[in-house]
Amino acid sequence: MSPRSLNPLIAGACLATLVALGAVPTAALAQAGGEIAERRSDLDELKQRIRELQDEMAKAEAERSTAQKALVESERAVSRAVRELGRIEGERKGAEKQLAVLEGEQRETAARIDARRGELADWVRRHYVHGAADGVAPLLSARDPNQLVRDAHYLEHLGRARLELIEGLRTDLAETRRRADEIVQRRDRLATLEREQRGRQQQLQTEQSRRKVALAEVNRELKAKKTEVDALQQDEQRLGKLIETLARRARLAAAREAARREAEQREAERRAAAQREAERRQAAQREAERLAALAARARAEQEPRGETAARAEPAPRVDPPRAEEPPPARVERAQRPEPVVGEVRDAAGATPTGVRFNQLRGQLRFPVRGELVGRFGAPRAEGGTTWKGVFIRAGNGAEVRAVAGGEVVFSDWLRGYGNLIIVDHGSDYLSIYGNNDALLREEGDRVGGGEPIASVGSGGVGNDSGLYFEIRHQGQALNPMQWMRLD
Repeated sequence: MSPRSLNPLIAGACLATLVALGAVPTAALAQAGGEIAERRSDLDELKQRIRELQDEMAKAEAERSTAQKALVESERAVSRAVRELGRIEGERKGAEKQLAVLEGEQRETAARIDARRGELADWVRRHYVHGAADGVAPLLSARDPNQLVRDAHYLEHLGRARLELIEGLRTDLAETRRRADEIVQRRDRLATLEREQRGRQQQLQTEQSRRKVALAEVNRELKAKKTEVDALQQDEQRLGKLIETLARRARLAAAREAARREAEQREAERRAAAQREAERRQAAQREAERLAALAARARAEQEPRGETAARAEPAPRVDPPRAEEPPPARVERAQRPEPVVGEVRDAAGATPTGVRFNQLRGQLRFPVRGELVGRFGAPRAEGGTTWKGVFIRAGNGAEVRAVAGGEVVFSDWLRGYGNLIIVDHGSDYLSIYGNNDALLREEGDRVGGGEPIASVGSGGVGNDSGLYFEIRHQGQALNPMQWMRLD
């Protein structure tokens, strides 16, 4: 009962007491006054208790919201730090390759300089031995004018060769200085990249520590203030809406790309689908009419036996198909453990190009090695839903690979699934990877089969580290065991 609802009751009690005071003795009046004071004291205590409870609930909700925000931010920061580390590592390797090329070119230039210096030293030595003429005087001592012309031509070519040797030596020396400066710059850049990488690694360790603290805080608040079944159902609805949105977006994009070439085929398929749907509805209507007729006939036959017997026999009922529930969320459970249904020995590898995803049924491999927990379609141990995929128990930080090529359509944190990544394989087929430690790819990235896209996180089924994995087609969950191979 709220304080507002108690006020009229107290007022009514006081009015009734005052009316009765005129007809009772003084002792009764004193007793009534004591009861009113006692009731007022109880009311004040009740109001105070209500205020205290409201303050406690408000404080708990504020702390829970703060912890959740810290968890989201730290999860995203870890993913960004891991991606940045990969970028820096690639740039560092590229700088090392360029440095090796420059050093090779420097060695080749040094060899050319040594060779040209040797040639120049030979020429200087001959010049010193034979004098400034260097053998020119004997050539010019000929009497024949034609011979003089030929000798002058040879001397011109000889002079040009010596000038080219000197100019080539100057060019090689300048190139050596330029490459030396560039090598120094490359080395400085490499040192800067290494310092930046160390800083990023330290940042990653800090973010991981923050995430552990935030995760522990959220778990305590969830245990104290919320039921796990409600959180599970909300998480499943959230993921289901996300899957529907992604599937709808993928279908619209595919329709725009193939509108010109497949217009007639799409129209034929639409008419065929409409005809099948109409036939299905007609069959369902005929079945409903048949069941209704059977029920009416049964009631008519049982009316002579008595109204009680007729009422005891209900008409046949056709249950509508139940909508498929969303997939399980990553919430800690304190009930019986989930069964281990298999073991994954080999993780996903490269898949053939130019092959549709539905043609790879039964040939794919799971995204990470480990133990398979939970059976598709079976009730979950904590209750409230059924398995829409599988949980692969694996070591924290293990590499998560794409089961086939496609495009990343979602890469972010989602409540109940932590760092979640979804890959679109075309033809409305999606693969879902939840409970990750870090996301290595972003929305819009193209990935191939077997390429790393995330790393395994903790806090999954039974608070174990591992990966939650699903396959969906047009928003409907499919049994992964029918698509994957364990041998």
